[in-house]
Amino acid sequence: MATDQLRINNEIRARELRVIGADGKNLGILTLEAALAASASAGLDLIEISPSVVPPIAKIMDYGKFEYERSKKEKVA
Repeated sequence: MATDQLRINNEIRARELRVIGADGKNLGILTLEAALAASASAGLDLIEISPSVVPPIAKIMDYGKFEYERSKKEKVA
């Protein structure tokens, strides 16, 4: 399972991220500080979903819900 590779909130190391908002809209390329502030103001987590691209892609969403959806997909597969 890739849980140990997944970085959330302050575990993210990239200085800039392409951020997808909680509503699915692309918020553009933000600094890590701005992305963390946006996720905090929404009351959600910042999750790095594609760390290998430049800049990495992160999504603002609830981490618990993300883990639940991912475990459902793994059970189906």
